[in-house]
Amino acid sequence: MSDNKQMLYARNLMSVCIDSTDGCDYQGRIWHQYSDEPLEFDGFLQMLSIMEGLLDEWDFPQKALSTRSFFRQDKSVYKRNVNPDELVIDQVQKENGVRNVQNQRGKRATFIVQVSFRQRATWQGHVIHAESDKKDDFASAMQLLRIMDGYLNS
Repeated sequence: MSDNKQMLYARNLMSVCIDSTDGCDYQGRIWHQYSDEPLEFDGFLQMLSIMEGLLDEWDFPQKALSTRSFFRQDKSVYKRNVNPDELVIDQVQKENGVRNVQNQRGKRATFIVQVSFRQRATWQGHVIHAESDKKDDFASAMQLLRIMDGYLNS
């Protein structure tokens, strides 16, 4: 890595470690700051689903649109006991502590992802390709995948 090492600082930072690719699909691990163990994925759809699940659990960043349901559903264990003046992610942070995920590496590639907003039913944020130390902005989850593909195929 260069001396100008790119860094992101956020409560919802994730390190996406790509260990292998099978055609156009990824296999690897997702590390986040609130666990000592990675979440494994087998395919980019599963990767996006795991990441969305974490963002929902942390309620950070909050969704601009919520899923319509005719039944009351509360999937987060943290939302039940939250002080109204405290964010859900603050409670998660207090209970689990914080770890550095920016040092985790994948066999093929590593991407440090920060989702800043969840608007227009998708994600907006920043991604750093750890091996080249380049930072890119994305305006949708699809654009994030295209950026990742670009680095994996170059």
